[in-house]
Amino acid sequence: MADVNEKRLVDRFLQMVQIDSPSSHEREMADYLKKELASLGFEVAEDDAGRDLLQTLGDMRGAETIRFAGNLIARKKGTVQEASPVLFAAHMDTVVSNKGVKASIQDGVIRTDGRTILGADDKAGIAALLEVAQIIQENRLPHGDLEFVFTIAEETGLNGARLLDKKNLRAKFGFVMDSGGPPNVVIGASPTEIDFSIKIYGKAAHSGVNPEDGVSAIAAAGHGLSKVQMGRIDEETTVNIGVIKGGEKTNIVCDYVELWGEVRSRNKEKLSWEIAKIQTAFAMACEKVGARFEMEEQQIYSGFQLTESDEVVQIAFEGARKAGMNPQLAPRGGGSDTNIFNAAGIPCVNLGVGASKDHTVEESVSVKDLVQASQLVLGIVETVVERAGAEVHR
Repeated sequence: MADVNEKRLVDRFLQMVQIDSPSSHEREMADYLKKELASLGFEVAEDDAGRDLLQTLGDMRGAETIRFAGNLIARKKGTVQEASPVLFAAHMDTVVSNKGVKASIQDGVIRTDGRTILGADDKAGIAALLEVAQIIQENRLPHGDLEFVFTIAEETGLNGARLLDKKNLRAKFGFVMDSGGPPNVVIGASPTEIDFSIKIYGKAAHSGVNPEDGVSAIAAAGHGLSKVQMGRIDEETTVNIGVIKGGEKTNIVCDYVELWGEVRSRNKEKLSWEIAKIQTAFAMACEKVGARFEMEEQQIYSGFQLTESDEVVQIAFEGARKAGMNPQLAPRGGGSDTNIFNAAGIPCVNLGVGASKDHTVEESVSVKDLVQASQLVLGIVETVVERAGAEVHR
């Protein structure tokens, strides 16, 4: 296996985290990647996902001043015709702005000064892919067709991947570089997520003059919440109510409350059961105080479940072993673009890039994990070529 240029890899990562790219503001990052990918021999196309997303949300105010960015689809023709086309993906956006980030390396770990996030989620994944692309170019390594996809707005609900025209993708399987934790952990299972909103309607009244004429939506919400089990339900199911809004003044019996939450599970029956329990809890609570409620649900993404018998898992394992790692198959409780690709019929696993405490100002990534993530991608590319040779000579 060719060597990873550690200094170049780290320097490129540090350069990318200086590019501020919160969700729906990925233009500068997209422009940077277009230039880099072109220099590495890729043909790059950009779709209209940014504009499509705002149209979907129904808010085009000031659209004429917005420099939209779409998903990038970059392709490099393979040198081994028999090798299967392979997809690698990462997302360009960060969960919040990291403008003014000050990153440094201490004891082999890259972190910030604690004022901003680092942006390793997911620029660590992007850095690994660009490093491998450069290694392939410099060493003229044999490879099949490469298909790199860099999405927008992943952090706001996998929106870029959702709007991507998956029918245009040529790869039959793929690898998403976007999991926290070490690169040897292959994420082969992820839950389905259903988000819900609950609207509770009470009756307003003066809290000091005639409170008995009012119906408190807050009281109904409290009774309902007391019956809902939140947090980790079991090893594959979680429930959370994360937002509650209601009331205007302390001297008015509150007549309206709205709650937003989510249920995730890798088991569809458990998912339906938890949603039903929540609905029942608020129905009984509203009946108790004389309020009424409405509940709406929306599936955000569907789950997937892969095993060691799936080809994409086997290739990831072989690639990890080539990189000197002991691969492990594991589930994850979060969603990623991996969910969208699997739902579209493209078997994918999510691979660790070493990011730790992502989405916080304590986010970090080790140089060792950055290097190993790159070695893993390189190992996967080599494995696909070797499998093609074995198939030809069978």
